[in-house]
Amino acid sequence: MKNPVDHDPFVERLLAGTPALILEGLSANDPEARALLDADLEALALLGLALDPVAPPPALRERVANTIASIPASTRRAALLVVDMLCDHLTPGGPLEVPRAREIVPAVKQRVDAAHAAGEAVVYLVDHHEPGDPELSTWPTHNTAAPIDDLWPEFKPVGDDRVVTHRSYSGFFETTLHETLKALEVNTLVITGCITEMHVFATATDALQRGYRVELPRACQAGSSEAVERMALATLSVMAPTLPLG
Repeated sequence: MKNPVDHDPFVERLLAGTPALILEGLSANDPEARALLDADLEALALLGLALDPVAPPPALRERVANTIASIPASTRRAALLVVDMLCDHLTPGGPLEVPRAREIVPAVKQRVDAAHAAGEAVVYLVDHHEPGDPELSTWPTHNTAAPIDDLWPEFKPVGDDRVVTHRSYSGFFETTLHETLKALEVNTLVITGCITEMHVFATATDALQRGYRVELPRACQAGSSEAVERMALATLSVMAPTLPLG
């Protein structure tokens, strides 16, 4: 008779110290696997509560205290990044239409209003191409109007809102985005828009590598499908800032 644990891919990894965050990311696209992981975490938590408490050795307590003390205090200073909510992506029937992007318009607008109310910066990231751009030989002609005109009509900058243009997948590649955020003294990016598995993913990855914290509100994401959205967001969920801001 097989041990029930033999049928559970998570218990051994949890007991070996694999962070639950990593396992959550790996199981995000499989409801059955995620349910199994949740059950394992609950069982291990109940087991821990059932055991008699043991005082940690002095060396461990000192190491934990030193680790906590070494973490610099930081206040969340956020900017809302609205990625490529543009006419050529939201217009029905367009060659680069992202149908799901129209569905998230109300949620993204609500985020914009909330950022304005909280005094947080709003930055519109606009994919933009000049005539002769080599990308236009690969993709249908798109986003060649003035950046403000390319924005979907329900997203128009007001007050101190910024507009940053980009021509590649990441909003940081050969753009002024990093300098704009540094001037705003931002350390956290709330990234919304489309397309999740391309421009949002590439921009979020670059942000993490520059030391920004990244938040990706689920209701404000539009990928080519829900499945690829989940995959992209699950991958980003297990990534952390890798460099200090500078």
